[in-house]
Amino acid sequence: MATNTQRAAEARAKAQQQAKAKERRTTLVIIASAVLVIAAFAGIVAFIVNSSKVPELPEAHAPAPADASGGIPVGTGGVVGVDVPTDAVRVDLYLDLMCPVCKRLEQVNSADIDAMREAGTIAVYYHPVAILNRFSQGTKYPSRASNAVAVVADRDPGHFLDFIAALYANQPEEKTPGLDDATIAQIAEGVGVPSDVAASFKKGEFSAWVSAATDQASIDGMTVTPTVMVNGQILDPKLVPFFQEGVVKTYLESLPKPDGTPPGPGGK
Repeated sequence: MATNTQRAAEARAKAQQQAKAKERRTTLVIIASAVLVIAAFAGIVAFIVNSSKVPELPEAHAPAPADASGGIPVGTGGVVGVDVPTDAVRVDLYLDLMCPVCKRLEQVNSADIDAMREAGTIAVYYHPVAILNRFSQGTKYPSRASNAVAVVADRDPGHFLDFIAALYANQPEEKTPGLDDATIAQIAEGVGVPSDVAASFKKGEFSAWVSAATDQASIDGMTVTPTVMVNGQILDPKLVPFFQEGVVKTYLESLPKPDGTPPGPGGK
């Protein structure tokens, strides 16, 4: 039979073991919490670092025709950078090539916009941006598609509009990986882009410019795609419902040119 002294010693030993076990559990909790805090801090640091990698737009390697706002002008003949009127109403179109609403804008208004551009009554600037990367399962399809469009603007400006139209015709759904680089190249070649130009898409030559142009677009007031800006003012789709056929045309024809004359017939 254990004596009182022995029982007391056993009780002390048991209490010490329980205290040590509790101390170990507390230490593990502290360590686990510290790891989570470090991981979270590392994530914040990574975000800041990655954000700092986006250059200012003037510093980014840009396609030759792009202007200081990230706009790519298309002239009266449908060629990037050629015969772009300087005395016409300026129309800036901000588009993400994964955005189904941007595709809808194109479907409803492209014929009217092309006709007015060809007549020289408006100057059209396209802004390929990438705000839907998070909806492409990590492939950054919007960035890759916009880079491809920028490459064509730079090296094959006559097929710029056809390439955009073909990308819309083959537009992948949101929350999918989007098109791979080989498919984007095939689409480009299908509208006449030379194979060597299409093959260069995968190099990502203008990827940094796309990021910088997207940031600049946000600074300039773009909050969603599509965004339509006319003479530096963003159109409110509630006031100018540009998904209704003919509305954009009627609105643009109502505006005076920079010299005060109307852009419509007789005002050229």
